[in-house]
Amino acid sequence: MTVMNLGRMVLSTTEKHPDLLAIVTDRSMLTYAQLARLALAYVTQMKAIGIGAGARVALDSGDVAVAAPVVLGCALLGASWVSAGAARHLPDRLRPTHLLTDSDSTETNGWHPITSIWAKAEPAKPESLEPVSEIAPFIYAPTSGTTGSPKILVFSQHQQALRAQATRDDFLARITVFCTLFRADAYPFITRFLSAFVNGATVVQSRDFAVWQAAGVNHIYGSVAQIGTCLEGKVLQKKIPLVHVSGARLSDELALHLLKSFDSVVDLYASTETNRSFKNVKFLDEAGHLATLGQKLDSRVEIVDDRSQPAPQGTVGYVRVRNEYLAEGYLDNPEATATSFRDGWFYTGDLGLFGSRGELRVVGRSGDILNLGGVKVNALEMDDALRSVAGVADAMCFDVPVVGKANEFLAFVVPAMGVTMNEIADRVRAAIQPRFGVHRSPQRLIEVSEVPRAHDGGAQRFLCRALYQERRNG
Repeated sequence: MTVMNLGRMVLSTTEKHPDLLAIVTDRSMLTYAQLARLALAYVTQMKAIGIGAGARVALDSGDVAVAAPVVLGCALLGASWVSAGAARHLPDRLRPTHLLTDSDSTETNGWHPITSIWAKAEPAKPESLEPVSEIAPFIYAPTSGTTGSPKILVFSQHQQALRAQATRDDFLARITVFCTLFRADAYPFITRFLSAFVNGATVVQSRDFAVWQAAGVNHIYGSVAQIGTCLEGKVLQKKIPLVHVSGARLSDELALHLLKSFDSVVDLYASTETNRSFKNVKFLDEAGHLATLGQKLDSRVEIVDDRSQPAPQGTVGYVRVRNEYLAEGYLDNPEATATSFRDGWFYTGDLGLFGSRGELRVVGRSGDILNLGGVKVNALEMDDALRSVAGVADAMCFDVPVVGKANEFLAFVVPAMGVTMNEIADRVRAAIQPRFGVHRSPQRLIEVSEVPRAHDGGAQRFLCRALYQERRNG
């Protein structure tokens, strides 16, 4: 029987690749042997402050050389882990039992500082550690919260190990040198560094292009917003083989820009609930035009209608996903669980279809289809149209309920430098109304300094509605 303890799985990787670099940061490097020793030294310190099976550890650290040994220490001790940011969304009965930080500013109020002493502690002996449950809670992970209050998912070591094994083709032993733009204690980074360590790849934490080149980075991952910001107006001197982006719609403009710096651009369809599910590979066709090729992974991805029956090829429907490491539901949220998890499937909330090259085309979210008194508007499509208008730096449309009438249709707009709202209004009328019609065009444009987006760039229309109500009531 395969042991699904992630800490022991990484120790096993160390036996195979002791001298391989496991972690590279702007300030330090750790081989697998050094990472294993550090994790076992952390185990000694964690046991000294009472962390063991059933403990819940909250961590505040942006350093992967701290986050990794803490997470591996939790795995070896049978404790569960949550980021400090997500911990505040846990119910009272699951509040963290221990608070860890590498920051000097939170050494009081119950926080245990992780200092250099931790790394110098005598490493625990793996054979002395008690066996731990592989199906007990291991990671409490938040969703993005793009549709309302953030929800929490609970993953066991068994589930997380299956996710690591499923991504072995992304993390090739002694070949993949992986860098992500997420913070080290964010779940998108945690799940990927666990996959990298289980499979024997190298993890790089840096946004310095020179460090990428020196470390031999050949795989970058980040949200669309992170990648776009990091490479805005820049082209790498030497192409990197692969970039994975996810979390929001990848525009053709950004895809074309990325192809100047990467051999392969993959628009990854993924979620915390499902892990990675499907790849859309971007490339230039023979005519030099941007094209997309769908690539199936180990998940089943289907497009279904309102009755959960398969939709005809080329027809827009609801996207659903299933695999053997799917989340089981949302913590203490039976209503959201019943809506999204049905009959072994996760209903993502996305609307999409499969294209002629097998690509998965997401055209919006079920929450992005706005009903204006029987008139339906694809809000994602409208956002794109508004952002394409000259002088618009960013925009997001939303609807607001009106008692006894059709919902009011509005849009927040961020003007580009030196452009007035009057100019934008004239351009929007000229560009939007002929395309969508008067009844499907925003009734009012409202100037804002920024539109509310999640960390991955996703639309937060519920915040638009709340901000508008505050303005109106204020």
